[in-house]
Amino acid sequence: MNMVIKNEHILDVAALVLSKRPDATLQSIAAAAGVSRTTIFNKFPTRDDLLEALAADALQRIGSVMALVPDGKPSDVAAVMIEVTRGLIPLEPRTAFLRAAPHRTDLDSMWAQAATPLAIYIGTAQAYGLLRRDHSVRWLTASYIGLLFAAWDEILEGELGTAQAARLIVESWMTGASPK
Repeated sequence: MNMVIKNEHILDVAALVLSKRPDATLQSIAAAAGVSRTTIFNKFPTRDDLLEALAADALQRIGSVMALVPDGKPSDVAAVMIEVTRGLIPLEPRTAFLRAAPHRTDLDSMWAQAATPLAIYIGTAQAYGLLRRDHSVRWLTASYIGLLFAAWDEILEGELGTAQAARLIVESWMTGASPK
């Protein structure tokens, strides 16, 4: 196994462990990943280094999906939102620890960067009268992300399937975001 695969494996395991035990130590994460303490400490000298790597990885993945949001005049907002949501739902294992992690200012800027394509799309859809104009772009974007987090939690608990989750997120969001 090469170092890239090991790092990917360590991040996968760390995200899972931290989603269940936000106070987990590097040593316990190393044990869960089946790697030595030396391996994990060589790559991530401190717990904060690991958390930063996890956050950057998760938000980069979210940003990659959000970057698929089309530019230009929006047509079928619900269809675009379903496509984006279907791309984001599988990221749940990488994002669960973010919901349990303490608030960090540096994550706010990473979130903003990841969500920017969606926010631009929402603003454009508002300008064309396809979404409510009496709610700010920030609110509509945050409410969508909130529904996404709620669905990720329900999927993690086994209460919701991924296809059902995508549909519920978009239906709920469109109900509140569509023009009156």
